[in-house]
Amino acid sequence: MLGLSSKSRNAKLEALETVTANVMIADADLNITYMNSAVRDLLKEAEGDLRKELPRFDVSKLVGSNIDIFHKDPSHQRNMLAKLQKQHKATIWVGQRVFDLIVTPLKDGGKVTGFVVEWANARERLQNLDFQYQMEAISRVQAIIEFKPDGTIVNANENFLKALGYTLDEIRGKSHSIFVDPAYAKSQDYQMFWDNLRSGKFQADEFTRIGKNGKVVVINASYNPILDASGKVTKVVKFATDVTDRVNATREIGQALTRVAAGDLSFRLDQAFHKDFEALRRDMNEALKQLNATLSGVSVSMQQISAGTQDISSSAQDLSKRTEQQAATLEETAAALDEITSNVANASKRAEEARTAAELANNNAVHSGKVVANAVEAMSRIEQSSSQISNIIGVIDEIAFQTNLLALNAGVEAARAGEAGKGFAVVAQEVRELAQRSAKAAKEIKDLIRNSSTEVENGVRLVSETGEALKTIESNIITVNEQIQAIASAAREQSIGLSEVNTAINQMDQVTQQNAAMVEESNASIATLVNEVDKLHELIGRFQLSGQASASTGQGRHYQMKAA
Repeated sequence: MLGLSSKSRNAKLEALETVTANVMIADADLNITYMNSAVRDLLKEAEGDLRKELPRFDVSKLVGSNIDIFHKDPSHQRNMLAKLQKQHKATIWVGQRVFDLIVTPLKDGGKVTGFVVEWANARERLQNLDFQYQMEAISRVQAIIEFKPDGTIVNANENFLKALGYTLDEIRGKSHSIFVDPAYAKSQDYQMFWDNLRSGKFQADEFTRIGKNGKVVVINASYNPILDASGKVTKVVKFATDVTDRVNATREIGQALTRVAAGDLSFRLDQAFHKDFEALRRDMNEALKQLNATLSGVSVSMQQISAGTQDISSSAQDLSKRTEQQAATLEETAAALDEITSNVANASKRAEEARTAAELANNNAVHSGKVVANAVEAMSRIEQSSSQISNIIGVIDEIAFQTNLLALNAGVEAARAGEAGKGFAVVAQEVRELAQRSAKAAKEIKDLIRNSSTEVENGVRLVSETGEALKTIESNIITVNEQIQAIASAAREQSIGLSEVNTAINQMDQVTQQNAAMVEESNASIATLVNEVDKLHELIGRFQLSGQASASTGQGRHYQMKAA
């Protein structure tokens, strides 16, 4: 095209403007030389998305630009186009946009002079391809059948034919009504079903359908009206899943549960389920077996519990009586201990008073000892004074003796003197008498002093003995005081101990009273437990267990649940 005359070339370019194909022309250097209106409109519509990936992209400036503007890495495309000798198809992604390209080299002889690129929006093609793949995937797992709007069968896939037991030739051209009960096919509900489909309303539910030879099939299906561009229903496509095995298994499990709810545990599900649900049947049978064994064991245990409860109740009543007796005894013991504690407290008080009195007596004894010691010292001084007085009296007696002797000599001398000495003789006589009287008095005093000294000696001895006795008394009082103090201390400790014992006894009394109350409560609880055991036994009796059935009929009972 590039080698044509200018007039011929313009004519062809004008022709390209009228075609719906999206055409772009580039020279050998990959510079864009032409774009028709269709490709310009296509790229203009995508311009906003393309700029997110290619910020320099501008449709108005494409002519004259290089095609490298469409690629982040142009080297790959350049290398490919440099070797291109025949038409090449490719799909490119630019951001979220995808395009199909057909690249045709333009040749002048054997030389490539340019390229014609046909653009197409690949989104619809890829969507259709995706839809096709999805339909193929759905067809592999679901039963699909197509109808005309009047219910005439057009086509069906292998899954549908297998589920209903027909071949395609046996059903093509026939009415959908061959799959339903004849009475339902004549009903108003069936007519309304198809009227809704023809009006464009899809129908989805779980349906019971009849296959070949009266085979009952349950399907989970949706009937989907397909519309044309004008909104008219052109056909109805049904997508279905065969749930017959699941429904049958569910029905049998439901019937089994109904029997269990009625208290019957003696049956088993003996008819095998579909392989997908066989584990459910086995689990149901195992549950029945375990529940039967459990309730049987519970029944036996209830009998044992009932017997044990009666024994416990009897023992609890005996314990209650003994506890009451013990409580009464403890109450009396507590009262006696109260009196003993009071008496011991009084004794402790009296012992404290005795200890105080003993300390006072000890103090008095010590004081008396001191007084006696002072008396002994005083008696000693009196004895010394008596001795000194006795010595003085001896001197006086000696003086009286000498005076008497002198008076005697004076009388003799006076007698010799005669008359001249008579007066002196009288005086001498008086002196002699006085000396005699003094000697007599001295003698009497000396005797008195001697007797007094003897009495003082006796007094000193007695006072000494009294002092020794007081010391002994003091020692004994100290001993007595120590003993009384020990007794008082022991009495205090005994009083404290008895008080603690009394407190403990009172606590024991309270605990015993509480125990008695708890025993009463236990008796009430045991009575309630007996009643509940009876009720539970009655509830267990409502179940029909396999062991009970065997005992009553002589053989085990197994039921075969048949599909409805």
